[in-house]
Amino acid sequence: MELKTTLKDYTEPEFQALVDRIWAVDLPKTDHDQLINHFDRIAGHPKGADLLFYPPEASYNAYSSGSVVYYVKGWHHKQGRAAFKGESVPVPKPVATGPKASLTLAQMTQRRIAHNLADVQKVAVDLTVSERAAEAALTVFEQRIKHLRQRQSAHVDIREREADIRALEASELEARLAAHRYEFWKMRIEFKRDSAHRELPYAGSEHAQWQSIAQQINATYDRYLTKLNEINQRLRGFQVDAEALLVTAQTQLVDQRYQQGTGPTQTSGLLFAPLAFANARPGIFLDGGLSQPLETHRVALQKAIRSAVAEFTWQITSGTDEHQGQYAAVLQFDFSSRAEVGRYGLSVPLSELLPIEGQDWQGLAAMEAEVDLPFRMSSGTYAVPPGTMSRGLREIKTLLQVAITPTNGSVLSSRVRVRAAIWNEQLKTYCFTADGPAPETVSWSAPAPFESTSTLAPAPEYRLGFLRSSPVPVLESFSDLAAIGFDDYVVVFPPASGLDPLYILFRDRREYPEMALAAAKS
Repeated sequence: MELKTTLKDYTEPEFQALVDRIWAVDLPKTDHDQLINHFDRIAGHPKGADLLFYPPEASYNAYSSGSVVYYVKGWHHKQGRAAFKGESVPVPKPVATGPKASLTLAQMTQRRIAHNLADVQKVAVDLTVSERAAEAALTVFEQRIKHLRQRQSAHVDIREREADIRALEASELEARLAAHRYEFWKMRIEFKRDSAHRELPYAGSEHAQWQSIAQQINATYDRYLTKLNEINQRLRGFQVDAEALLVTAQTQLVDQRYQQGTGPTQTSGLLFAPLAFANARPGIFLDGGLSQPLETHRVALQKAIRSAVAEFTWQITSGTDEHQGQYAAVLQFDFSSRAEVGRYGLSVPLSELLPIEGQDWQGLAAMEAEVDLPFRMSSGTYAVPPGTMSRGLREIKTLLQVAITPTNGSVLSSRVRVRAAIWNEQLKTYCFTADGPAPETVSWSAPAPFESTSTLAPAPEYRLGFLRSSPVPVLESFSDLAAIGFDDYVVVFPPASGLDPLYILFRDRREYPEMALAAAKS
């Protein structure tokens, strides 16, 4: 990432990328401090680098890297100048001045009529633009449906089928959003129509003009309702077709993976995480690239884990047995696409679960020993209350879930494997590979120096949906303790890394759809 001399040397996307990189906290401290100092020097905002950490206004709205750019841009605009390269200088609003002579009542009435007429005409133009956008999105949606339908009975490899599923899902989302944007006009048009009708009884000599405005808005409203109904009917019909196709395509995809031995329980998986996940807050890691919302969610996940640990610790120290067989759900989510394999894992600094001092972690890892942990985590599912979550026509019935539970007592085993992470000099990553057949491997990659990274931020990709961690998770009891499985480790990094041990869990292999398919075929 090239650091430029002034703010005006950056385009807005380039400056957003700079702020995103600062927020990610995935750089060595010296590089991170250099970026903060650079921001402080060029931003021009009176708060300087404090803007990165403290909102300039008391607000309950979520604070984000995007809001930092918004405040910088807005401050420069208030000074009457452009903030970024290629941006036009904002035109200051003219200061209203009183007319040299007072307007007569007739003149004021004519101005109001002209304003209402212009507003009605503008609404009609804006509606046309929104309508065309909705029609275009529906056309693409229809084409994607036809494409997937034609390929359902054809020989399509796994990658192609995944791409077809993702393309249809993306077109459904865009069509749904475009239709919703068109529907948002309804209240505004109704307001304009009602306002025009209220003027008619008192119009007097201007009755004909107000009548013309009322007729225009009536015609616009009637046409809008007809078109809105048509768009919603088309969308609904396409969604029904798409949902049926996607269900079938997902079934075919799972079967293909199973038949070709490429399913998540048949082949080894590689999960990725930034090195920053290893020594700070809890982190989720996935196969392939990480999902965009994960970085900001790590704080909520940490709060949920700490709250659950504190509550269970209080119960344990109070001498009660209430905690035995109980758990607290600290993370719930789903994969946004049906094309996902569904591999995931979660890491937590071991110090969140027990003191790490006093143990020879390097020696334990070298011997592949086991240790007793007072808390362990497991994967599972959460049954969503009917009718509360949906993605288009697809009702979300279950979410994936990670739960933490105490192991104090004889109910659940406290023994956890200790393994070493190895530095891969060629790939410049720390790697850890789990035990067993088709094991998962986690790769912690050190970020590239910011001088060599692209200035443009990547397009958001929301691989996970309905991502949530309650700050005070509810304690619940396992319905079947015998069914609880743990696939977890304490991972120890080389001494020179400066990284503390991590607690890691992987998704239970029994949860993958191919396991149900294997059971059905056996």
